[in-house]
Amino acid sequence: MGRTPEQCRFRQLLPGGNGNETFCCTLAQQIVGAGERALYRVGRDACEACCARPLPSPAAMNPVVASFVYQAAMARARDPSASWREREEAVRAQKLVAGKLDFVGRGPLGPSAAPATVGTGTPRTKLAWVVGMLTAPRKKPTIDRTLKSLRRAGFDQVHIFAEPDSWIPDEFRHLPVTYHGRKLGNLSNFCTSLTTLFMLEPRADCYVIFQDDIEVAEGLRAWCDTQFWPQSAGLVSLYTCKIYHAGTSGWRIVKPETTTTFGAQAFVFRRDVLKEFLTDGRMFELHEARTMCDDAVVGEFATRRDIGIAYHTPSLIDHVGETSAIVADAHGTSGPQSRSEPVGSVTDISGWKAPAKATGRIGMVGWSAATGLGYMNRDIAVHFSLAKWLMPDHPSALNLPAPKVRFPVQQVSRTMNWDEQRAWLFGLDWILFTERPYFTDRPCIPQIVDNARRLGINVACVPMWELTDLEADWVQLVNLMICPTRFTFELLGDWKRRFGLPWDVVHVPWPVDARRFWFHRRGKCERFLFINGTSGCSGRRDNGSLTPYHRKGVEVVLEAARLLAPIPFLVYSRVGDLPPISKNLELRSPPHENARLYDEGDVCVQPSHWEGLGLQLLECQAAGLPLVTTDAPPMNELNPLRTVRAAATKIVSVLGNHVFTSHRLSAEDLASTLESLYGSDVGQASQEARQFVEREQSWDNARRTLQDVLVR
Repeated sequence: MGRTPEQCRFRQLLPGGNGNETFCCTLAQQIVGAGERALYRVGRDACEACCARPLPSPAAMNPVVASFVYQAAMARARDPSASWREREEAVRAQKLVAGKLDFVGRGPLGPSAAPATVGTGTPRTKLAWVVGMLTAPRKKPTIDRTLKSLRRAGFDQVHIFAEPDSWIPDEFRHLPVTYHGRKLGNLSNFCTSLTTLFMLEPRADCYVIFQDDIEVAEGLRAWCDTQFWPQSAGLVSLYTCKIYHAGTSGWRIVKPETTTTFGAQAFVFRRDVLKEFLTDGRMFELHEARTMCDDAVVGEFATRRDIGIAYHTPSLIDHVGETSAIVADAHGTSGPQSRSEPVGSVTDISGWKAPAKATGRIGMVGWSAATGLGYMNRDIAVHFSLAKWLMPDHPSALNLPAPKVRFPVQQVSRTMNWDEQRAWLFGLDWILFTERPYFTDRPCIPQIVDNARRLGINVACVPMWELTDLEADWVQLVNLMICPTRFTFELLGDWKRRFGLPWDVVHVPWPVDARRFWFHRRGKCERFLFINGTSGCSGRRDNGSLTPYHRKGVEVVLEAARLLAPIPFLVYSRVGDLPPISKNLELRSPPHENARLYDEGDVCVQPSHWEGLGLQLLECQAAGLPLVTTDAPPMNELNPLRTVRAAATKIVSVLGNHVFTSHRLSAEDLASTLESLYGSDVGQASQEARQFVEREQSWDNARRTLQDVLVR
């Protein structure tokens, strides 16, 4: 029997309805993010259709909920009373669910049975265990070590499932062994072994598959009888890698939001959960495609079924293998990198104490180029403690030599294969990158984020919100988003809540090295400065055409300068193909050193239509130029002297389905604001601009926060 509408936690009764029961789908309301509850009205027939599909969640909507979201989002996006942010998020939700509308359901799913025990510390009954172990040929066999530890743990009866040419120690020849006639590989061996165990013992309580490269805590089986099932979780990992490590001893329930799940060294299934897993149609599809390993398939299953996986701190198993012997592409994990604090015996659990927090070993991925991101990476390398830096060539900009640092820098000009990436990743606790890990059109380091997670390495990103495409392959693999502006912090926190994303989110006002920028106090405003750089990208409109303007707003500045002739303007631009310029505007190529951009001029004008961060908005103030910018986030939070309200807003996209709002100033409004400043004394504003950067955007402040969040 499947779920009923009355069991749905997202279903709330709406008043009225003309005698017919109508309900609000609060999950759809959460995902769209705004609007009256009546906008999400559904009838009982729709609720029953939803209950016949996989259990929905923010991260895994079934097609019925997706249709609720799509319709409500469409109405909200067209609502003239909605704010630009509400319309933007409605369009985002609409695009995210569009691909889920064609999904063909698989019929009703059965509920999980009640747990046998609830982890009270006292066994109600001794649990019946069925134990399997997967083995394959290894250059350095570890199976003997594993089987001896299983025996000390209380698992005397182990059914071995062996790939061809596997070695079985003489001491354990008495154990049942299933030899495969041909090589099955990781996922096939895992699934067929679980099926065999269930067919042999269909009434057991616990079904567990161990890998052959582990050491198990002594006395574990009897201890588990007192603990299972922890917090009612019917899926338990006895192995805890550092990604799931908690600060205190005990069980932690993790609900995977992606297929990157760890625990394949020892997954334990409760009988009812194993039956669901073995009869799940999606599992057979993934098995046929052979694109995932066992832990990823279990994670995908748990995500769709909204099943939590229980992990224990400290780890009850130590991973001693260096690589996987059974995974075809050698995406194995390294024990020292991936394990958390294991105990040798269950008697050690009570005395276990979490190690003191310390900043982890961090490897930065990103170029050193004459771009905003390049300068951000260079500052991180100079001002923060890194272990190493992987530096791919920029696909188009000038590559700058690495600054003088005390850690290894590896420059990459070609595609790195898995073995090369793993060699670089070895020993790290974190990888860190700004904006995105690679350009999709030139991936020197393909799948670096996925490979890091496979090795149990945490992933931190300094996101540029306008390029954080929620459907990009790397986005849901990030552990920590280090948001450089308050707007980005609030936005990504909202996405985390609404879409069930797995990130932690922290705000670090992005620092500028004020010492690099020569400060001189400006006096009378006699010249305006605009930094165009490469002009930024265009947006893409709904009809697929590109906007006639670029991100930085150069066309607005050129027109404002024409309206304000003869007031002087200085423009630095790498783009030579610009509209005709007036005689009061001087156009120059940027100097080689970005710190020299701000030597001239009295007020910096940056009328950006959108910005991820906008380093020029901070760098100009470090040099003493007050800022005039757009009255929209995040530009308006960076201490501007004046802001200009956007005359028009439009939803555009840059990457895939990722949408956001473009704020476009009118040249007349900008000219009016600048005219009011021309000839005025900006000395005090100049001093305060420098003080703002030193006080609010300093590396001393940022370093302390980064050290606290990027812990081992």
